[in-house]
Amino acid sequence: MAPRVIFLLFSLVFLYLANTSHSLEKFQSFLHPIYKDKSTNIYSIPLSIGSSTSSEEFVLDLNGAAPLLQNCATAAKSTTYHPIKCGSTRCNYANPNFPCPNNVITKKRTVCRSSDNARLFRDTVPLLYTFNGVYTMDSEKSSSLTLTCSDGAPTLKQITVGLANTHLSIPSQLISMYQLPQKMALCLPSTEGSKTYSGDLWIGKGEYYYLPYLKDVSKIFASTPLIGNDKSSDYLIDVKSIQIGGKTVPILYGATKISTLAPYTVLQTSIYKALLTAFAGNAKIAKAPAVKPFDACFHSNGGRGGPVIDLMLRGGAKWRIYGSNSLVKVNKNVACLGFVDGGVKPKNPIVIGGFQMEDNLVEFDLKASKFSFSSSLLLHNTSCSVARLSPF
Repeated sequence: MAPRVIFLLFSLVFLYLANTSHSLEKFQSFLHPIYKDKSTNIYSIPLSIGSSTSSEEFVLDLNGAAPLLQNCATAAKSTTYHPIKCGSTRCNYANPNFPCPNNVITKKRTVCRSSDNARLFRDTVPLLYTFNGVYTMDSEKSSSLTLTCSDGAPTLKQITVGLANTHLSIPSQLISMYQLPQKMALCLPSTEGSKTYSGDLWIGKGEYYYLPYLKDVSKIFASTPLIGNDKSSDYLIDVKSIQIGGKTVPILYGATKISTLAPYTVLQTSIYKALLTAFAGNAKIAKAPAVKPFDACFHSNGGRGGPVIDLMLRGGAKWRIYGSNSLVKVNKNVACLGFVDGGVKPKNPIVIGGFQMEDNLVEFDLKASKFSFSSSLLLHNTSCSVARLSPF
């Protein structure tokens, strides 16, 4: 038997024995796969809603308000579909400010709507889960959740996975239902180095294992405060400065947003230009013609070397972005700096996009108002796309 296979088997046994103290009567967290579409660079999770026997891909939205957006006519075909009426407990909880007008013709109560005017209904959502942070169970746990739909076809079938300032999101409902810690974590997959290209959505308690790395990844977390206000569902952090090769890139004051809908990190124009100049000045690789949407490209000869980019955060934490998360391979021999120009007056001067988070585990702890992140898991001989087998 090959040495790597023996080591992997030993790792599985070791971690299983190390986690036998977890009660099998109560699971630790939901642990559901995330996929990346190679053509659109959009992250999604597969779900089968209600009585449907086939799963659909729902775009992962970290900052949205609706828990799950789909077409109402399609949703109503489920045999377990239940519309939520105005004045009901679920309606009052989901949208306490909804006035509940009567139907003009029938004089009956109308269907409850969310704050963005989508219809509310109830149906079952099955998700994969884990007892110990190592294995994913091969069966799903179904939960009856409040969902949303639109009368027309939605532009994107989205699922909101944020916890901030919305109790309608899928994680918020599950945390309340199963009394889980107010935590959620993402490990976004890349489209390289994996056969399945799947990452992880964690909801609940974190002990995060990514074999063959034997430690709980939360042990190597760095953390910074989450900032914001009660009116926003955005996840915001404070980037104090950007450093490349020991030199500081000037940035504008303003909260930095974390987004799963932005494929690449978006920078206000002056920050973007300064970053390009600093990166090109420290890169020991030859320049190549630009490839849209990028403006700085290099002859990579099949690799992705380049200077490290450090985001210096409030509280002294440093988010280090290595070549695998800064340079995008556009063909075999050319890689481009994976940042894009966001214009002169964007809402947020910096929006950290999905590419910079790939193969990094990031955790949102709402109770502690804290954002935590690992270094690149590639540095620990693993990635977000590990195989998880259930021993049960």
